[in-house]
Order: sequence, then C-alpha cells, then structure tokens
Amino acid sequence: MARALNFKIKDQVFDLEPLKLERKKLYGWSEKIVLDEDENPCDTFTLYPKFSMLIPKGGVGLGNIDKNGQWVEKSDIIYVNIEDNSIAKLVPSSYDTEIELSDTVSVECFLEYNITAVYSLQGEENHPNFVKAIKESKEIFTFIFNYRTGYEGDAAFLIENDGEIFILVGQKVEFSFLGLEESGILDETEEEDSESDDDEFDFSMM
Repeated sequence: MARALNFKIKDQVFDLEPLKLERKKLYGWSEKIVLDEDENPCDTFTLYPKFSMLIPKGGVGLGNIDKNGQWVEKSDIIYVNIEDNSIAKLVPSSYDTEIELSDTVSVECFLEYNITAVYSLQGEENHPNFVKAIKESKEIFTFIFNYRTGYEGDAAFLIENDGEIFILVGQKVEFSFLGLEESGILDETEEEDSESDDDEFDFSMM
C-alpha cells in the first residue's frame, strides 16, 4: 500500500496517496542491450578520468572520490551550505511530516520550472474541500517535496484538472539576461545629384 501525504490547509488535514505517472507505463519503452563478442550483456561503468578509475553502475550513488583519489563513504560526507559554509541540516521526508499549504506562486512563476516528475493524488473523492481549495485558489499552491530524508528538496506544485489533483515536481530554470539589443543607426547620406557631370557616362568614349 502506498504511503500517504498529509496536506494541511488552515486547520484541516487531508491525507492522499501519490501515484507516480511514468511515461514508459503509458506509452511503453524500448531497451538497448550491448553484447560482447560472446553474446553476453555488457556492464556499464563510469570513467573517472582524473585517477583512471572505473566505477561500476550504481557506485556513484554510494560514495565519492576525494582529491587524493581515496574512496569516501556517503555516510562520511559532510554537507555544507554554499552561502556561508555552515553545516547543512537534514530535511525530513515529505511523508514523515505535515505539508502546510500556505505558499502560492503565479502561473508565470510556475512556467519557469522544468517539471521532472508528475504524481496523481489518490483519494481526492474523499476530500472535496481539499479539491475545492486547490481549484478555487487564484494562484498555484507550492511546497518543497522530499521523497526521502535529504539535504534539499524539489519545488512541487498542486494542479487541479477536472476534479483530479496532481503534484508536479521540478527545478527552476535559471535564465541569463543578456540585455536588450541596441538599435541600429542608419547613416543618412545626401542624395547624389543625378545631373552631376562627374556621374554622367559618355557612351561615345566606348
């Protein structure tokens, strides 16, 4: 049974189960298998060029390599904030705490995010007040979604469509402002006198 998320709007708490929508389940998928000379499947490795290391598939998520090329367990890594180098605090999983819906963003702000995951909330038929609140909101409710306990989460948005509620998870796309193009200036030149002697062509010279 899927775990439920507990959303809080003012004094009411609504529990709904998120179901991840995956493109491959909707449309199917194809898989490319690379074989060696003996028709055996090849394994995937990550090349660490600085130290000429080959890290097997899944190994990158288990740890890291320090500046001396030594393996560091993920549990031994200390995370710090970029701004002031202070020790980063763990953010609990969204499943382990109430999600208070108090922040909203405009549609224009929402469109600045690259959506990477979509969840359909199951059980909305049992919470009509929740659906009504999402539908009638002038702006889009947003919160930080953390699938598991970690040091940072992703932005999440609640969208209502035909009585169904969806969570759209993504990251903001940072656009670089290059500036307005400068207007070109056309040099105004005086019209040349077509009757000028210098511009006349004498066909008798040919």
